[in-house]
This record gives sequence, C-alpha cells and structure tokens, in this order.
Amino acid sequence: MTHHVLTSVQAPALLLARGLARSTEIAACLLMILVTLLNLTQVGGRYFFSTGFSWTEEVMRYSMIWLMMLGSVACIFRLEHMGIEALETLVRPRFVRFVKSGLYSVAGIFCVVILIYGYPLALRNAAQVAPASGIPMILPYAALPVGAVLMLVQIALSWLTGFEPDRPDEADGLSNGQGGAV
Repeated sequence: MTHHVLTSVQAPALLLARGLARSTEIAACLLMILVTLLNLTQVGGRYFFSTGFSWTEEVMRYSMIWLMMLGSVACIFRLEHMGIEALETLVRPRFVRFVKSGLYSVAGIFCVVILIYGYPLALRNAAQVAPASGIPMILPYAALPVGAVLMLVQIALSWLTGFEPDRPDEADGLSNGQGGAV
C-alpha cells in the first residue's frame, strides 16, 4: 500500500465525493425504512383487517426506484459494482486505472442516455397522478434524471480522485494534510 499526498484537486474532490455518497446513502436508508414500514402496514392490514392498503404497494414500488438510483451513487464512490472487480482481475495492476476509466466512461454514457430520455419522460408524466396513492407521477419518473445526474457527478469526482474509494485511514490523512492510503 502506497502513501501519497492528495493533490489540490484530489482532496476537495474526495471530500465532495464522500459527502455525495454519504447523503445518498442516508436518503436510501430512509427510503428502505419507509419501504419496510409500508410493507409491514400492508401485511398488518391483510391479517388484522382482512384487506390490504392498495396505496402502500405503489409507494413501495416508487420508493424502490429512488432507492436504487440513490444507492448507485454510493456504489460508484465505493467501487462496489460487480463488473469493476471482475474486469480488473484480468489485467496487470498498472492497467487497472485504464480499465476503471473505461468502465466509468461506459457508465457515464449510460447515465447520459438515462438523462436524455428520463427528463422528458418525467415532464410528460407531470400531470398524471398514481391511481391508488395520488402521488404526482413526476416524482417516481424524476428518479431517473436525478439519479443519472448524481451518478454523473460521482463518476466525474471518481476520475478526479483517481478511482480510489474511501479508506478508513484516509479521513485522518485529509485532516492533517498528509494524504491517505491509496
């Protein structure tokens, strides 16, 4: 493991990337709690009142879309997408950065496509409401362009930080100016 000082670009990019990952993780966690509570409400309604609440299933479905898009942002920061490790093992260590760059480029292109098609789709559905819950349909559809933008930002920050995820000892290196483990 080599130690080096983070550059003047890498240190703030790492702080931004970490903050973005943390905030999306918290939002995803809160959505998971909501989904769990709604699921328990649905099950409780069926068993205690012999009827389910139709709106809970809709809200759970839409929350899961947001959860997946927000969770992907944190996965990008932490290098937790399966394809990255699988392809990295196929090349010599000195070429790993190029593999990561290529994979992140493909992911970035995919996010741009989601953004290009997701934004107009969300706007087209702005006037509709979900039948059971009454939620404006722009909310579930907005998960696509919002998630794509957040992932693009995280991908850009990953390029700036050299594709290095957060390390436990890195926080100390940032605070004392010595850099972290990379």
